[in-house]
Amino acid sequence: MIHVSIDSNESIRPRADLIREAIEKDEHFFKPIGEKASLPFDLRFIQEGKTLHIEIKDFTGDGNSDYLASILNGHLWEQCLAARELGEPMIIAVLGDDRDVDEAIKIAASRNHRVDAKKLFQYFQMVDGFEANCIGLGIPVWRLKTDPWKRLLLRVRKILEGGDISGFAPKPSDGERQVVGLSILAGRGVGPKMAANILQRYNLCLVLRDGCCGDLVDCEGIGPKRAEMIRKNLEVIECAIV
Repeated sequence: MIHVSIDSNESIRPRADLIREAIEKDEHFFKPIGEKASLPFDLRFIQEGKTLHIEIKDFTGDGNSDYLASILNGHLWEQCLAARELGEPMIIAVLGDDRDVDEAIKIAASRNHRVDAKKLFQYFQMVDGFEANCIGLGIPVWRLKTDPWKRLLLRVRKILEGGDISGFAPKPSDGERQVVGLSILAGRGVGPKMAANILQRYNLCLVLRDGCCGDLVDCEGIGPKRAEMIRKNLEVIECAIV
């Protein structure tokens, strides 16, 4: 379970209720959120000794941006410096998209409803440069507008638990699974065609390591249905070979 703490100043903002609601719906996070008076950033996530900080920046109803203002006045620079001195990872979560940031820049560069072209260009350069340098320093900047809290929690969890993209691998048809699997396992130089030639004479199979009798369902996380799916694609030798 991932433990979440919220800074006491952040906890009184209206968006704090949205954070709590999102965490209540996510089984991977410990409830309730802890409230701390002295957190360096808005949110802190801890799991098994790993810590991740989130600093949240948003937009007001009239198009002004806490994110833009904190770049222009140097406050976000101070926060990034504090994160580096702390030696723990920090992410800047911007509750908006490119259009929101662009609109905030136009408002900031305007006076009496007239846009100062020089300021506009300067502010655009500052924001792009600041984000690029943050990323270069290992401080990601996330722009999250659609369903921001659910997406934020998912990303935090994958950072703390470790990512796994194996589930996104292309799924060949049943007749091709062994060929593709052997091609991957055999390494460089053995493509699907050569793997198919090998499989004309050899079976691709699983053999018990310890020489004892067993069954796939003895493995953690594998039930009868999944075991049957594996057997459909691989020969499984479940008893010791004497």
